[in-house]
Amino acid sequence: MFTASKSYLEKFFSGCAYRAFLYRRWNLKKEFMSKPMRFGIAVHGAIETSLRTKKDVMELEWDPVEVDVLDRAQRAVNWLQKNGYEVIATEVEHIAPLSETIQLYGIIDCIAKAPSGEIVLIDWKTSKNLWAPLKLEGGEIVYVGAQGWQGPIYLTPPYESAILEEWPKKMLYVVIPEGETVEAYSYHKTDADDRALLRACELVRVAEEDGNFPKNTGTFTCNSCDFKQVCWQTIGWQKYYDARNKHAKKEEEGDEE
Repeated sequence: MFTASKSYLEKFFSGCAYRAFLYRRWNLKKEFMSKPMRFGIAVHGAIETSLRTKKDVMELEWDPVEVDVLDRAQRAVNWLQKNGYEVIATEVEHIAPLSETIQLYGIIDCIAKAPSGEIVLIDWKTSKNLWAPLKLEGGEIVYVGAQGWQGPIYLTPPYESAILEEWPKKMLYVVIPEGETVEAYSYHKTDADDRALLRACELVRVAEEDGNFPKNTGTFTCNSCDFKQVCWQTIGWQKYYDARNKHAKKEEEGDEE
C-alpha cells in the first residue's frame, strides 16, 4: 500500500522530484531548519499545549521562547473562543483510503464544533500577512493558500474514527499573521479535487515503485532545497539530517563504519 502525504506530494511537484525521494529518507534536524519553519513548529506546539491543558498560553510555564510565538499562539486560542468553537481533539493522526493501492496520511491540528453544530477541521498557519485574494475572470474570489493538497487529504474520510461518526466536509485554514487580526479561510472538497489528488498520488506511486525520481539541478532549485547537503553529498552532510526510515538508517550506519 502506497502512502501519500501533503509534504511528500509537495516535494515531488516542487520542481525537483528527487526531493520527494530524499524526504522519504531524511529529516532535516531542527537546528538546521529555516527560522520560519522553526517558528511555525513552535507556534503549533504552544497552541496544542494550551488547548490540551485548557489553559491560556500566557498562564503556562515555558522554556525560553520568542515572545511572538506565545503571542500568536494566544491569538489563535482567543480566535477559537471568540468565535464559539468547541475543541473536540488536537493533533489527530489521519490515515484514509484513497484507492485500492493508495492511502493518505497527515496530522490534523484541531477538530472543533462550530456554534452552528457543524464539525470542522482546523489547520493553523503562521504568516507575515493575511492571505491575499485572487479574483478570477468570472468574478470568483479564491485564496491560493487554501487550494493545495492538504484540504483534499484531510477531508477524505479515514478508515475509522474513534472521535467522529461522520467525517467533516469543511476545513478551515486559520492564518495567524504578524500583528494582525486572525482570519479563517474555508475549503470544501470537490470531485475535481479528488480526481486531481488521485492522479497526483498515482504519479508518485509509480515513481516510487520504479525508483525513478528525476533530479533537476540548478542554482535556484538547489539553493532553496532543504536536502542540498545530502543530495550533493557535501563534506559532513550527515550532521544536517536524521534518518527517517530503516533503509536510510542502515545506510547511515554503513557510512559510519
